[in-house]
Amino acid sequence: MRKLAAVFLLVIFSSTIALSKQDGARRLEPRGKAANRAAVQAGRTPAIEDAVLGYYISQFPQVAEVGDDVFVKVLPHLRQFVRERFEISQRRNRALNAIRNMVQRDESEEDLKRLIREFDKADADIQANQEKFLANVDPLLSTHQQAKARLFLMMADNRIRQILNQIQNSANRPAAQPAPEQREK
Repeated sequence: MRKLAAVFLLVIFSSTIALSKQDGARRLEPRGKAANRAAVQAGRTPAIEDAVLGYYISQFPQVAEVGDDVFVKVLPHLRQFVRERFEISQRRNRALNAIRNMVQRDESEEDLKRLIREFDKADADIQANQEKFLANVDPLLSTHQQAKARLFLMMADNRIRQILNQIQNSANRPAAQPAPEQREK
């Protein structure tokens, strides 16, 4: 499963570079060591964030069937959408984990209410971020492309969630025990 994840990330990175060259769009801006360190400290994994952005960049023009001239205009909004989505998701996950811990420890209701508000706010922010992205790109797209953009967002969320779950599940599995005849040697 780890090999599958590594291959997926490799394909995403290579397709992003090829697409950037082909479309004449700006390349992904390389992250400096300080930016990577800050992202890791904030709880984000820059490689995963870059891979997800690469997936969106490589798939959006194909699924929404937009040309190079339109995609160049959509790209900054797409980058902002993915970046903000990661930041909001981190807030949501932190609140969710804190809620789990507080429920298990039977903490005070006041703290629990605060975390519930944070969680609900993050959910609302996810929706608002998507609405903002669509409001920014809709004027650039035909009605059919607008519909395909919405289908793409749904498809991309499901696919990325599926891949991240596979990676997480494979990381949580214990290593396979060697066969008895191999242990004796």
